[in-house]
Amino acid sequence: MLVALCLTMVLGIAVIGYVAVCARTMEMSNRSFCTNGAVQLAEIGAEEALWTLNQARANPAAYDWAAAGWTKAGSTVNKSLGGFFTNQGVPGAVSIQIDSCDYDGIAHTTLPVITASGASQMPDGLAITKQLKIKVRPAALFTSAVGAYNSCSFTINWSAWLDSYESTVDPDPASGLQTRRDEALVNAPSVAVNAAQVSGFVATTGSAPAYTTGGKVTRADTPGGVSRDPRYVFTNASQNLFEIVAPSGAGTTVSGIAELKAAPFYSQLGTAGATTPTIFYVTGDLSVLSSADNLTINGPVIIRISGNLTINGTGQIIINKGADAAHNGSAQIFVGGRLDIEGAGVDNKTKLPKNLATISTSSGSYADINYYTAQLATSGAYYGVIYVPYGSLRLYAVYGSTTICGAVLAQTVDQGWGNGYFHYDLSLRDAVYPTLNTPYDVSQWLVSN
Repeated sequence: MLVALCLTMVLGIAVIGYVAVCARTMEMSNRSFCTNGAVQLAEIGAEEALWTLNQARANPAAYDWAAAGWTKAGSTVNKSLGGFFTNQGVPGAVSIQIDSCDYDGIAHTTLPVITASGASQMPDGLAITKQLKIKVRPAALFTSAVGAYNSCSFTINWSAWLDSYESTVDPDPASGLQTRRDEALVNAPSVAVNAAQVSGFVATTGSAPAYTTGGKVTRADTPGGVSRDPRYVFTNASQNLFEIVAPSGAGTTVSGIAELKAAPFYSQLGTAGATTPTIFYVTGDLSVLSSADNLTINGPVIIRISGNLTINGTGQIIINKGADAAHNGSAQIFVGGRLDIEGAGVDNKTKLPKNLATISTSSGSYADINYYTAQLATSGAYYGVIYVPYGSLRLYAVYGSTTICGAVLAQTVDQGWGNGYFHYDLSLRDAVYPTLNTPYDVSQWLVSN
């Protein structure tokens, strides 16, 4: 009898212990399940916030946040989402906040921050909450040295050299006094390397690049004697296409160069140290054909040209270098017609390519520049980026050689007669232009308890 009683007691303790372990295991399982659910709900909130920011990106000040279900107070918006249930019937909710929702890169320059919280309820009624804090920024467009949506071709019988550098480290690649890098990318569905020498990568969408004598694709670790390193030739070409948002808002309207040369501008545009760009609307053509037409840009400037932009002869647009980066000149030039930069071209004294963006919205061809939408053929180095998303761009070494420090992107890109030196600025991977409607990228993602 005593033995049976002892056995019963031991079994009872074991059962109680087993039930306790099972209960604890179930509680931990429920907590783990609800924790994962809370993270997933927070991710839903983050996706909702990113989608909304991209809808508002073109003009956040005019975006109807209320119609999209957001409550706005100053530069902060909030939104709640409910009605979530798992297939086990566990309820959940989402709350979202976007700070600095009015970012436009011009008047408002603080980047948005998303805080998304997900709450999943335990069976005992306790809510498990997880929070995602996400910093976002507009995606970079100029991730290639030379990018084309259709084709890219270099001169057959003459040479072009493509390499890379970083302007924050080597501010003057045209001087030849700095160390070159091997990260330049030529990116297009169809690429004719021909006699060019690419120190970096080539990406196409299937067919191998075309070569002629002297054509190379190499990097520092390419074995001696190898001129076309297959490790750096890919078939995954992909190029972003960002919508051009025509500049709008308060500005000065002029008909052409004559009015910019006269009072009150006297060819001096922009204010050094200004945080908001000065906007000029040119209703006709802008022709800078001699030194008497020279324009000097002293601060941030946006120029919207309805007609053609022609720079030739001794005419120049000069971008001044200030005492520090905050006082540098910078220019975003939008051209509705033909883009033709020749002769003395643009003297970007800052030598920072991000400070000069020339953008053509035209898809036309023009007989007087051999049917190209845009042409660059300057006697001096061009520090800047060129974006011709709907037309063709020719890099024409009419002076024997043309040096480009920056990046170019167009439907088709051709390097014309002569030698060309192309130095891709790696800093452009982080450069954004507020008048291009770029999607947001996540720059930092933090999960908090």
